[in-house]
Amino acid sequence: MMPITEFLSCTNLIDDFECFSYQQKHHAKTYVTGLIASGNKTVEGISKRVLQSKSERALNKFLNQYDWDEDRLNRERLTALQQRNETRWSQDGVVIIDDSVTHRTGDQLPNAGWFYDHAENDTVWGQNLVFSQYADEKTTYPLGFRLYEKEAETKIDHAKALVDEGHEVGVPADTYLFDSWYCSQELVKHVESYDKDWISVLKSNRHVEYGGEMIRVDALGKRIDTTEREVDGETYNIWTKKLNVSKLGEKKVLISEKVTDDEDEENPVKYLVTNKIDAPTTQLIRTYSMRWRIETFFRDSKQDLGFEDCEVERDAGANRHWHLLMLAYSALRLGVADSALGTVLSQTTSLCNDLKHSLKEAVQNLLSWTLRNADQGVDGLMDELNGVFI
Repeated sequence: MMPITEFLSCTNLIDDFECFSYQQKHHAKTYVTGLIASGNKTVEGISKRVLQSKSERALNKFLNQYDWDEDRLNRERLTALQQRNETRWSQDGVVIIDDSVTHRTGDQLPNAGWFYDHAENDTVWGQNLVFSQYADEKTTYPLGFRLYEKEAETKIDHAKALVDEGHEVGVPADTYLFDSWYCSQELVKHVESYDKDWISVLKSNRHVEYGGEMIRVDALGKRIDTTEREVDGETYNIWTKKLNVSKLGEKKVLISEKVTDDEDEENPVKYLVTNKIDAPTTQLIRTYSMRWRIETFFRDSKQDLGFEDCEVERDAGANRHWHLLMLAYSALRLGVADSALGTVLSQTTSLCNDLKHSLKEAVQNLLSWTLRNADQGVDGLMDELNGVFI
């Protein structure tokens, strides 16, 4: 419920964006500040809590009617991230492909439908978005997304388009990561066409050739003898070999099981597959573990940045909401990187510390605003803030 009296400083990067007109920059700063600091992240909630907002109507027009190019916004956002060492991408980074389901209730929302949500282990009504995410040891941020429609392109088609877009904007990362759902001949060949490597999980029922016969990979796991290895302080039982994998051809297969003394901790066996035939086993495990970065992006964006709060029923408005959310996420990364705490905070995989930094700034702005307007008295100040509590 706290009123937001000034734009957050992390939104200053919007001043340099050429995709927005002067007036549109004001609305963009309003929306991004609201996504970060407002408790209610709908258009109505943002317009009431960010005092610089012109009106709810103006903010709706910015999302649905004003002429600005969200693809150009995305390119300028990614360019801004390359201006800081803490957020600059490199060949050593990875690109992660995955999708997430938003939980919604409206039946008029763009491409809404029933989708299986792995996090809920159930089918839910919502929207399904396929994302690409950059990650390395020091940072992580989204590259792009596609809204999935069941009757149109497949999620594999969207994943391929995201690979194309990454190449077009110059993402230098050499390795792509995805889970078993995306481990298809079509996608891996597309990634390899750009001379890139990839690591994925195999489904337990996927067949591989071993001992002259095609068997399920989980059946293979019961035949082999593993070797104990330590990776980043964790112990794994590991087996690896170059095998012919069904529909993928000759690839490196790695079977690993994390060792734990905690009886309550699940300890599933993972079946990894990759075209990085000569890569060390420990490097493959360490690299694939970075796939978790996109899960933290989904979690943080849903909890803290309004990923699921868009109520816009027009395709263009919904698309712009998610583009502005990616801008908010990136602005937080850049804002903290510019701060005295940047060296430490920019290396965190969670957005929690970045948000704390910006919310602290919002409180400081409110106190400063109160002191500057102290001559109005309490009643006068409350009159100005009255709309926040309606």
